[in-house]
Amino acid sequence: MSEQYDLTPFIGREQSAHDIVDPERLIRLAALLDRSWTPSDAIPPLGHFLLFRPDERQSNIGPDGHPVRGPDDLLPDIPLPRRMWAGSRIRFERALEPGMPVFRKSRLEKAVAKRGKGGDLVFCTVAHEIRAGEGGPLLIAEEQDIVYRGAHTGAEPAKRPSIDPDFTAQEVHSRVVGPVELFRYSALTFNAHRIHYDRDYARDEEGYPALVVHGPFLATLLFDHLQNVTRGRRISAFAFRATSPSFDGEELVFGATVQGDEAKLSVTNPSGLALTGTARLADG
Repeated sequence: MSEQYDLTPFIGREQSAHDIVDPERLIRLAALLDRSWTPSDAIPPLGHFLLFRPDERQSNIGPDGHPVRGPDDLLPDIPLPRRMWAGSRIRFERALEPGMPVFRKSRLEKAVAKRGKGGDLVFCTVAHEIRAGEGGPLLIAEEQDIVYRGAHTGAEPAKRPSIDPDFTAQEVHSRVVGPVELFRYSALTFNAHRIHYDRDYARDEEGYPALVVHGPFLATLLFDHLQNVTRGRRISAFAFRATSPSFDGEELVFGATVQGDEAKLSVTNPSGLALTGTARLADG
């Protein structure tokens, strides 16, 4: 385990933010998923990922497109430049409603430094609570896992792991995600990380052979697939974990197996498992 990072001062830090469930964002998310949406419809898949978007001033944006981390921020101020949203565990307590004012309280629950084959790693878990206004009822509870890694070294792109899913999906759907979809999702979430739109940066600085598909976008497409398989049945909990990166131009296969109120989920790319997930379905 790496001992060079003192993460203790960061654990327990909190941040809060206000937003409004803006129908314009939801219309655009639905459009990205190739459908229409009106305020009388259910919120599009994982629409809460469009809330509480970053608003950092341009002068505080780092070379990778992320805001520069400071000593007073929620996430640790450590010299590991590469960042990945590695997974989430989400509970949907109540439905978001268009135009609703919402309040999010975030807390850094865990920060652990480790030493991997490729160098130092820091794993952070951030807990979010989204409520219907400050002090209002809980709408969504989520734990997000964020991983920090050192800079890529070597002339060749990093090799992806080859992992097989641990189940055979009963319902599958395949699609290719291109640079236009990646740009539109980055714009929707105001995510300026250059690995999603700057091919030269992704290759030369972070060691990827092509543009990287956002983990949350993959999760959104997987959630959408599950909703289609279950014909809109309400999903009360959803969890996903990224296992290897996926790139633009690849065929991605979204899989689901539903047994009663439980679902097993997967996304595979040409190298193997890219994302694994589970879901719990409500009665009815």
